[in-house]
Amino acid sequence: MSDPLRILGIPEIDQPIQTALPPGWLALLTGHSGSGAPLLAKQFANAGVGIAPVLYYTTYERSDDVVKAFTDFGWDPTGVKIVNLAEEYYQRVLVRGLDVASARERGLSLDQLSEPARDRGTASFSLTNRMLSDLAAIDAAFRLVVDSIDFFFEVLEPRDVTTVARQIRHRCHTMGGQALLTAHTIAHDRTVFGLLEDLADLSFDLRAEPRDDRYEHTLFIDKVGNRPDLSRIVRVDVGESGWRVREASATGNRAARA
Repeated sequence: MSDPLRILGIPEIDQPIQTALPPGWLALLTGHSGSGAPLLAKQFANAGVGIAPVLYYTTYERSDDVVKAFTDFGWDPTGVKIVNLAEEYYQRVLVRGLDVASARERGLSLDQLSEPARDRGTASFSLTNRMLSDLAAIDAAFRLVVDSIDFFFEVLEPRDVTTVARQIRHRCHTMGGQALLTAHTIAHDRTVFGLLEDLADLSFDLRAEPRDDRYEHTLFIDKVGNRPDLSRIVRVDVGESGWRVREASATGNRAARA
């Protein structure tokens, strides 16, 4: 069973909210480009190392870059299974599309292409099935990160994105797993993204605002189960071991941002 005390790996944030969460839960982390949300996602993954199996799905970084980020902050990447979904999609879908386009230019038919496609195992690839088959194979508590779900919105229909999120949430609740989905704050249809926010048991928003010659980072804890009293606004910065609390303000909510 994952340790509920270790959520983001930031004790000042984890301890007040951990008792309000069920054993298994789904979290959503939003953040503009440059906010540092990907690093916080890695810190979330690291908080589960040595406690439960950890899966880290990256959709835009190279796997080597994910490993380097872990080692830069003194975290052990060997306890994390890194899956590069974007690379799989490229190799099994986009490369196949390029092959077909190139072959058509050379005058080859689709029938002539079918055998090489089977040889490479690229005849069909479903990102949804890829994720759901991984989830079905998990039969114990786990920690899972998808960084980021923006990629799913690019290649799937919106209803398929919410299906994947629902399946992840169901598996978390069933097996006591803890999952984090990251997303760009303004990248998606408001209605569909609102469904993801509703599905999440826990919701964070990380923001970076310019202050003089630097950026000041603020973590908004928007949702903690059915405990709106636990919503907070926390000033954070990055130290040698990752994100940490710098200065916490009084309890607030999203309206305080205006």
